[in-house]
Amino acid sequence: MPAGAIACFTFDNMAEASEIGAGMLAAPRAPGSDRALAEGQPRLLDLLDAHGVEATFFLEGWNGVHHPEAVREVVRRGHELGMHGWLHERWSELDPATERLLAERATAALADAAGVRPTGFRAPGGGRTAHTEAILLELGYAYDASLSDGMRPGRLSRGLPQVPFVWAGVDGFFWLREEPVPPEQVAQRWLAKLDDVAARGGLFVLVCHAHVTGLVAERVAVLDRLLARAVADPRVSVRTVGEVAAGLP
Repeated sequence: MPAGAIACFTFDNMAEASEIGAGMLAAPRAPGSDRALAEGQPRLLDLLDAHGVEATFFLEGWNGVHHPEAVREVVRRGHELGMHGWLHERWSELDPATERLLAERATAALADAAGVRPTGFRAPGGGRTAHTEAILLELGYAYDASLSDGMRPGRLSRGLPQVPFVWAGVDGFFWLREEPVPPEQVAQRWLAKLDDVAARGGLFVLVCHAHVTGLVAERVAVLDRLLARAVADPRVSVRTVGEVAAGLP
């Protein structure tokens, strides 16, 4: 990884894909009625524009079929496109044939919608299988961004770059609880981590969701503060996940 401090802002999921995948919803909602897509996603995109930050979006392939214009908008705004399964399956539990089929299907659907192929992959639920790396390499992916035992980039066994995340950098870790953590406490924790990375060097990866962060003003304000701090700190380089992966030795 390039020397110094790097911050990556990433966003997972889109619209109702994960709800359908989990069996919580039988069919897509009526056009314009999914609040995460209609309100949360535009709010996050506008916030990124305001700070001049290029982010990485990991989207389920299903959205390429059912919300192609929203997938195109992510790329049109200058962000990097990644794949996040087909319907947010429990990726680590898939058998090899199913995993390959879903990866191929999701890749094609996102590419058709966006006009560009997704460059990276983040496993829904965070966990890969023993076959994920080989499948990603065959499909031409440049990196994996799934869960690891730390936030240190490296390479998987076959050489595919990995730029991992940790649960403490995920909005849902704090806000999808029976008693959500107050936004100010989350802000202080994330800001302290960013400051530590700025001082010591290393990688800071944030993972947010339109339905978790984007729909709550106080949570959007936390993200706003993180973006502002990262952009203003001369010690920090804000990059996409793909840019970090490309810089790995």
